[in-house]
This record gives sequence, structure tokens and C-alpha cells, in this order.
Amino acid sequence: MIKIIKKKRKFIANKNTNLIVTDVGTIKLKNNEHLTIKFLNKKNEVCAMNWGLYATCSINKRLKDQGCVTYLTQNIFNKKFIMIVLKNKKTNFLNYCKKEKIKVIKIIK
Repeated sequence: MIKIIKKKRKFIANKNTNLIVTDVGTIKLKNNEHLTIKFLNKKNEVCAMNWGLYATCSINKRLKDQGCVTYLTQNIFNKKFIMIVLKNKKTNFLNYCKKEKIKVIKIIK
């Protein structure tokens, strides 16, 4: 099921840095359903299984082949995130981490 929001909702994701994010919709997957997400000329995938989710395609093959590096990060509230970064945007990513006070725990190449 795909629900596209006609009136997109903007919200502040971080009050300290005034980071604004736009919610554009929801996609609900059933067991064994697969979703491809495209950004620029890159693709990532999510797959719903009866035990949970494949949250991304292979980080050491398909993402790497697309020029991406995967980072495990942690914010100031000790919440952990997986972030997929375009190799040619590493400086932007590190600047973002500094501004948002996000620590890189591990780089998966």
C-alpha cells in the first residue's frame, strides 16, 4: 500500500540545529514484498520478511558498486543509525555529523 501525502508535512528533526525534514508519504509492505528507493542515480532496497526487514541491499557489494559507503552512527541521545553516504559527498556527511553532534562508530567498506 502506498500513501502519498498531498500536503507534505514539514517538521523540525533537530531543534538545536533547526534541521527541517519533509514527510512525503508511507509505504506499507507485506511479507516477502520488496521496495526499491531511488535517489539521484543510486538505488537502495527494503524487503519485508516474516521475521523483520532487510533494511538495505548488500553494503559491501551493491552499495559499494554504486559509490556508497555505509556508516554506523550514534547521536547524543545514544540512538544508533545506519547511514549510506555517497563517496563524493563524504565531506558534506562529516559536516552534517559535526553540526548534528553525531559520532561515527564504524565505517563499513
